[in-house]
Amino acid sequence: MGKKNNVMCDYLEKPERFADFINGSLYGGRQVISAGEIEESQTVYSKAARSRDILKKAGREGSYILIGVENQDTVHYAMPFRCMEYDVLEYKKQLKKIKEEYRREQEKRKAAKRSGTIDADGRTDVSAAVSGAEFLSGMRKEDKLYPVTTIVFYHGEEEYDGCRSLHDMLNWKKENEIFKQFIADYKINLVTLQDLNEENFRTGIRELVGFLKRRESKEELRRYCEENESRMQDMDEDTFDTISVMINQPDFMEQKRRYRQEGENINMCKAMKDWGEELRQEGMEQGIEAFVLDYLEEGFTRERIIEKLRKRFGLDERKAEDYFSKYAAGL
Repeated sequence: MGKKNNVMCDYLEKPERFADFINGSLYGGRQVISAGEIEESQTVYSKAARSRDILKKAGREGSYILIGVENQDTVHYAMPFRCMEYDVLEYKKQLKKIKEEYRREQEKRKAAKRSGTIDADGRTDVSAAVSGAEFLSGMRKEDKLYPVTTIVFYHGEEEYDGCRSLHDMLNWKKENEIFKQFIADYKINLVTLQDLNEENFRTGIRELVGFLKRRESKEELRRYCEENESRMQDMDEDTFDTISVMINQPDFMEQKRRYRQEGENINMCKAMKDWGEELRQEGMEQGIEAFVLDYLEEGFTRERIIEKLRKRFGLDERKAEDYFSKYAAGL
């Protein structure tokens, strides 16, 4: 797993963010699940040598549903199979648990019969007997498995052009097409940045999505910060760190002291303004270098170039001399 995927997994692990991600990405911001319903669940299937990114149990009224999230910053062309395999492994784990419970019940029944133990109802059974079909199945007719679903969150920069269902991965050429209606499909629940409206989120995911959707344009990022200044000035540290990695600005994390508020939160607006100033300075210096080299190539004297630098870039004489010495040194 890449660094950005690792960072995203860590970020979504917190129950408040996980619930917010599900509500915002699948239900348009409607509060379907809450952080209080979220419990940890085992992500590793040791015998199958498989490990999910995130798996949570959303428990409600004595029941629950298992929700997995797979984070992707690159397209995965076998993702339908990968999700299907994870979900099948989870169902297999549930079936195994039911079988083990029945096995223990059977052992208790046998022990009770051998000892002649009588229960409160005057029976020697400590559990109801199962039918032959139930015994072979490893589950009773009334038993039900808990639902499992997997969300694929693609946060890469390129358009997602991978398969979105098992059928997309299969060869339907020529005579195979006639069997298509009898072949079970398995569709993935794909969420891309383009699908998301940041206004549907209530936690720092809102700002994270907003930044990721605009990361290709520094001007759009600057404008986004200005339009959401109040939230940007009070950003939680986890969101600040995650954004820094996801938009390829790890220096932000190294300079957090400059942006920290009186409490623990961070002022992203100031970070973006400083970044913009650094970019402006970097661009100006690139322009000055080209300016100096061009005029040297045309045979202008040192004094004439320094004079032009002062006029063109609004520099004082000392600064203009420094820039000339820096870029003309190798000539």
